[in-house]
Amino acid sequence: MLLLLLVYVSYAQEHCTKEEIVSKLRDYISRYYLWKHKIDTLPEWKDESDAIAFLRSKGDRWTTITKLEDDRNWYSGSKILGIGIRWDEDGTIVKVFDNSPAQRAGLKPKDIIYSINGETDRSKWSTVIRSTPADKPVKLVVIKDGIFVEMEIFKDYFVVSPIEEKRIVHLGNKKLGYIHLVNFTNPAVKGFAEALQYFKEEGVDALIINLSNNSGGLISVAKAIADMLISGEGVMFYLESSTNGISVYEFKKEKMLDKPIFVIVNKNTASAAELLASLLRRYAGAIVAGEPTVGKYVGSNMYPLNDCGLVLRLITFAMKLPDGSFVVGEKGLEPDCRVEKGNLEKALDCFKSVIAPESLSASP
Repeated sequence: MLLLLLVYVSYAQEHCTKEEIVSKLRDYISRYYLWKHKIDTLPEWKDESDAIAFLRSKGDRWTTITKLEDDRNWYSGSKILGIGIRWDEDGTIVKVFDNSPAQRAGLKPKDIIYSINGETDRSKWSTVIRSTPADKPVKLVVIKDGIFVEMEIFKDYFVVSPIEEKRIVHLGNKKLGYIHLVNFTNPAVKGFAEALQYFKEEGVDALIINLSNNSGGLISVAKAIADMLISGEGVMFYLESSTNGISVYEFKKEKMLDKPIFVIVNKNTASAAELLASLLRRYAGAIVAGEPTVGKYVGSNMYPLNDCGLVLRLITFAMKLPDGSFVVGEKGLEPDCRVEKGNLEKALDCFKSVIAPESLSASP
């Protein structure tokens, strides 16, 4: 059995060549790329890194190459390969995910990261972790209780629950259902519906949806969540591809909850999360607090690059509203009031200043 496995691996390595990858990259970009009209000719690339670097030089921040297995695990089950931490701008750990390698290694919120694999530039840490092979340790130097500690953590799959937090928040004499939605993977639909049902049973007067640090996900999931909160007739939004193909998303006639909606965003809110925030503001009168968002009004499709599991996530469409405008501009969604880092307590102050607590029981 081991011999057969070694033969298969050897065969795959021989037949999954860089030439094949580059050839398919050129074909997909020429045929499906949203911004192909901006490129006169495609240069010769020695490998896939060259191709991605070229697209970056043209202003494309999002086209990337991933593994099919990783994408399937993520979108279907919210499983991600990593160590399982989130940190702030100062390198302080703000989240350790349950059942993650980081939790098993003893990392905790408020621990301070000094370096990852010797890199002290915080802006590079995510890339450093992603690029570390699963069979090699991620080496961290962490300050725990004022003491420098060296740690080695091996990446593994763990679940990032789409619903990070769900609770009742009191504003004056009103009850607000608060939900922090951190991704748009398939499990988010069921989780969000269950949260709305809970809020209905609790008799909330309004809903707060926190989309801080939500980098997006599946358009279909964002639409399913929007349908729970928005109703109407005709076109809600549409996707427009480089080949002038259009995919139309229409309103549904019923919604689960008919209460005022407040949305929290920050500078890391992107893509499908920006879509949802924009739709809620436009069609449900939602008040948005936080920071200007990323400005990712485009989305991608996946294309196989070889038989060894590599796929191209290529930007192929733009998200637009019925009037033809993008769901957000390149500078992102501008909140109704600025709140640093999407802080909940400050956002509540913002909501009070926009709509008095006494009016919260009225539909927007």
